[in-house]
Amino acid sequence: MTGVTRCLATLIVAALVAMACAPAAVAARTDGQEVTKEAENHEQAVISADEISYDESLNSVFATGNVEVAYGERILLADSVRYDRNQNSVVASGNIVLLEPSGEVMFAEYVDLKDQLRNGIIENMRILLSDDSRFAANGARRVDGRKTIMRKAVFSPCKVCEEEPDRPPLWQLKASTIIHDQDDRDITYYNAWLELFGVPVFYTPYLTHPDPTAERRSGLLTPRAGSSTIFGGFLRVPLFLAFSESIDMTVEPIITAKEPPILGLEYRQSFNNGLIKFSGSGTRADRESGDQLAPTIEQDVTRGHLFAEGGFDLDENWRTGFDYRRASDPTYLDRYDFFGDYGETLESKAFVEGFHGRTYSTGNTFGYQDLRLTDAEEEPVVLPSFDHNYLSEADGQGGRWSVDANFRSTLRDEGPNTRRLSVKGGYAIPFISDYGLATTVSASVQADGYHMDQVEVEGENENNVLAGRVIPRAAIEMRYPFVRGGQGIRQVIEPVAAFIAAPNNGNPAEIPEEDSVVVELDDTNLFSEDQIPGLDRVDTGQRAVYGLKAGLYGDRGGRMTGFVGQSYRLDNENRDGDTSDLHNGKSDYVGRLLISPDKYMDLLYRFRLAENDMKLMRGETSVALGPPSLRLTGDHIYIAAEASNGLYPDREEINADLSSQLTDYWSVGMNTRRDMTKDGGPLEHGARITYEDECFRLALIFRRDFTSSVDLEEESVFSLEMVFKSLGNVSAEQKQSR
Repeated sequence: MTGVTRCLATLIVAALVAMACAPAAVAARTDGQEVTKEAENHEQAVISADEISYDESLNSVFATGNVEVAYGERILLADSVRYDRNQNSVVASGNIVLLEPSGEVMFAEYVDLKDQLRNGIIENMRILLSDDSRFAANGARRVDGRKTIMRKAVFSPCKVCEEEPDRPPLWQLKASTIIHDQDDRDITYYNAWLELFGVPVFYTPYLTHPDPTAERRSGLLTPRAGSSTIFGGFLRVPLFLAFSESIDMTVEPIITAKEPPILGLEYRQSFNNGLIKFSGSGTRADRESGDQLAPTIEQDVTRGHLFAEGGFDLDENWRTGFDYRRASDPTYLDRYDFFGDYGETLESKAFVEGFHGRTYSTGNTFGYQDLRLTDAEEEPVVLPSFDHNYLSEADGQGGRWSVDANFRSTLRDEGPNTRRLSVKGGYAIPFISDYGLATTVSASVQADGYHMDQVEVEGENENNVLAGRVIPRAAIEMRYPFVRGGQGIRQVIEPVAAFIAAPNNGNPAEIPEEDSVVVELDDTNLFSEDQIPGLDRVDTGQRAVYGLKAGLYGDRGGRMTGFVGQSYRLDNENRDGDTSDLHNGKSDYVGRLLISPDKYMDLLYRFRLAENDMKLMRGETSVALGPPSLRLTGDHIYIAAEASNGLYPDREEINADLSSQLTDYWSVGMNTRRDMTKDGGPLEHGARITYEDECFRLALIFRRDFTSSVDLEEESVFSLEMVFKSLGNVSAEQKQSR
């Protein structure tokens, strides 16, 4: 049949079907039944095929050869089709494909469907879901176009082996009856077996789970069981509750053999302009405190944690949010490690911030909880802190004005309480000479005022103390890059020098150091106008800074770069702004080396060498080597005692991870973290074996933690995790402590 003839046949059959539908609509209007509206909205069937014939005696249309029947968004493809106008039914056979509006594709050998392909029977059926999951059944029945009831059926998200298509998939669910409800997005099984490689391993008389199109649904999540020396056997049974499209909650009881149960909760709610999340846990249990060798036992105390966070867009320029983190005691989160690792300090804050072109404004409040067991100074409450930063557009000469302002108030029950107002204004202008010398000249003035209570003045604690300073500063920085191109590589050498000048001794002794305690000289702040972080201390005096940058850059993205530099203080007397990392006279040498020839190698080494004898004061190395088949990643850090003026001993630690992607699905790995000092030792070891494909993940993990303190013990953890796509995960865990 030619294209013109086929098109004409399609139009004729469409007209006949429309005529067949019209009497039904008229009849519905005549008898006044409730089906009138449905008849008026009745979709017209459009049929196209290589050959089409019409039997008036049977009032039927017959089509063969590449048949296509379209009912609105549903399309049926088959070798042959009989359309019965009296029954409004379609009987099709041979290579049947039914395309659903939801994206599902149904394959079958025979169908008898009515009511716009919404009801009927199907034989030898297969269904491909939107996420490539599959159904197969000997027979099925469609109900209202929304429910498919399958007999002797199988469901699996696993791909079929192309070389052996008859081989069972990695896992599948086989049931006497499977019901797929497309409206409710549920899949229900009766008398179901879970099979692994075709071998039945688990039976259930009833099972239900959401289909792949369901993004969230209330229900029981996969339980997790394990064993621990601390807790004995334990069972975690998370329950997910979806209250609405914008509100849900997870409730997780944790039942243990040796200790009282723990209850975990997580609540989430989204809004048009933001979201909030609350999570926490609680239990009544004993707690060890005091000295590790002779701890004090507190019996039946309330222990737990509460985290909350949220963020909201106020308009296109302003947003606000909060982050609250609190634990009942310092060791709770480490001992009850069901909820993750959160480090040594919990920070809580509330903020509002705005963005207007090159202007940034923010207001914050901060609170801290120190989880370390050592006695330390009380953490302050910062209430409030305001910052405003402004950078102008470039003027006619290319220069820019800047203004930075800050107000901060810190509160303590014991210790210094301060109120600080700081304003800094500056101007910077760049110049590039005809012969390539790039110069930047800048000048600034910083004014700070303090009102303080409970601060030490000449050995006495004083209240209502006022202090202030005004620090002008000028700087000039010059760079002269030399570039040479070659075959496939470009070389760059760039000497750089700067001179920064400010008055000497501009830091009043009464001002406590809150945000300027830790000062480390390295390649990132060597050329900074102020090498001291924060605002409580300012970098005073005059210094010259000089260094050399070099780099090799390949046309294919590879590179090797390096930098080394030093600063020289002109004021040789001890200054009140001096710290362990900022010496008078010549500073230590600082630098970095980056080697990255291709995607299989990244090496970064940062160093600080003593100026007098080139002793390594600080070294940091991070490395990533090799392809996925054998990949080594890790880092190493060394800090000499002299770098902290003897406040801390030598510190050295290494962390390494070796992994191998053995095949497309199998991978192995091991990791270690060690204290490399003389009296150090292992901190953590680990190993893992993982299998992962499109429908299943299996992970066997071992971890040995050597950390111990009061209320905590060294621990070994063995865990086995099995994740079944569309069903969830099954995991088992065993812990050993000593």
